[in-house]
Amino acid sequence: GNPIVYLQIDHNTFLEMTPADKDHPAGFSHAGIVSDDLEGTVAALRNKGLKVEDVHVGGTKALISNTLDPNGVRLELLAYPPESLQRKAMDGWK
Repeated sequence: GNPIVYLQIDHNTFLEMTPADKDHPAGFSHAGIVSDDLEGTVAALRNKGLKVEDVHVGGTKALISNTLDPNGVRLELLAYPPESLQRKAMDGWK
């Protein structure tokens, strides 16, 4: 697959960059929102009638679920367990 680059903006803020290709046009593709209780967040959103993916482990070992906002923008819901690359970067922040 295409390489993913994370720029660590500060202790817990990242910018994810991926190359554009025929399936992924250049530009903004999604926003990531971290939750301390991802399963609870998914359940609460489903209770409000939103279609939300089941939580799964992503390539960075973060826990991920996706939904769409009212404008069709993908919202990536995340949790960073200790083994995730994001949590390791956050814990190593000086």
